[in-house]
Amino acid sequence: MYDAFVKAVTITMPEELDAQAAAEARRLGISKSEMIRRGLAAVLPGESSGEVDDPWTLMTGFGPADVSVAPGQIDDIVYGS
Repeated sequence: MYDAFVKAVTITMPEELDAQAAAEARRLGISKSEMIRRGLAAVLPGESSGEVDDPWTLMTGFGPADVSVAPGQIDDIVYGS
């Protein structure tokens, strides 16, 4: 998923958020770094098309702004039109 070359970054966050992140990472069985990478990947545009094309991601609110929650539109996204 990631290139052989990765960059280390330093971020600052409140202690409470750091504790929550550590607890959730433990629950998922992943590192905090992996959880943060996944979070960023969920909110940043996809690499190939510049848009998110995963139906679940679109339905959970991380998709393009032009996708509404109108009943027919969700069915079209999930099941195809």
